Amino acid sequence: MNWRLYLFALIGMVYSVALLGAGLLAWRMTDPQQSGVDNFGLPVLLSAALAVCSVMSLWIRKDRIIGMIGIHVGLIIPLVAVVSLVMRGWDLFRVDGLGSPQVILCGITALLGVFVFMAMFNTRPPKEARHAAEKDSA
Repeated sequence: MNWRLYLFALIGMVYSVALLGAGLLAWRMTDPQQSGVDNFGLPVLLSAALAVCSVMSLWIRKDRIIGMIGIHVGLIIPLVAVVSLVMRGWDLFRVDGLGSPQVILCGITALLGVFVFMAMFNTRPPKEARHAAEKDSA
């Protein structure tokens, strides 16, 4: 199997852990009178989805369809995270201002998502390797 595929999965898993940590930190920073589910729910959901997609991408030799779904959906999830974190950060910015720790956390995590997308896009297996995996499984 191509080393780039392992790197792709590793980047996805690291960002998944980072999203989980950001969700837990945002939940911890929530006002005690609020539930905190809105700060915690989406990052944890995206974290779980990205972890599943990272594992699915490694199955490309056994089942090409599952592997390709893992790769392509795994590329989309960081972009969804960026858009949702920017929207959440903007809502928090309008209420709390720029000095709010949650606004800063949303900004840092969204910026990390942009870098993760670029890294995953550049490390995805080249087309030749994907076709070689298809020929090997046949």
